[in-house]
Amino acid sequence: MPFTKYMKTLREKGLKVTQQRLEILKFLDENRTHPTLDEVYNYMIKKFPSISKMTVYNVIDSMTVNGIINSVRFVNSTELRVDYDRDVHFHFLCKKCGMIYDVAGDFDVAKEMKSTGHKVDDYKVNIYGVCKKCLKKK
Repeated sequence: MPFTKYMKTLREKGLKVTQQRLEILKFLDENRTHPTLDEVYNYMIKKFPSISKMTVYNVIDSMTVNGIINSVRFVNSTELRVDYDRDVHFHFLCKKCGMIYDVAGDFDVAKEMKSTGHKVDDYKVNIYGVCKKCLKKK
């Protein structure tokens, strides 16, 4: 069954397993491009023609609050993007084309801060610059 890992994730977090949640997780897992909420909705409306935008937003919100996915907002952007990758990583945002790349990070901020006596609940590191594709176009 292709949804088994998503079902397990939802159950571990105490969330009810629904087709909408399963489809959203599948979409995010298969599209690691940090889609916007509208992109998720556009995918979902094809699968569930009667689904409302508010339902999609609420599902995304509940999965974010429960630590299943991350929401990402970049400086000077009004768009909220969704990230399924929960491993420690950073984001590189190209200022020319807008592409977002995941950058593996081995620096665990939460662990480092704990050694100073602080408790970190969450953190986000975003790196801004120009990607190699755009640099080649110059």
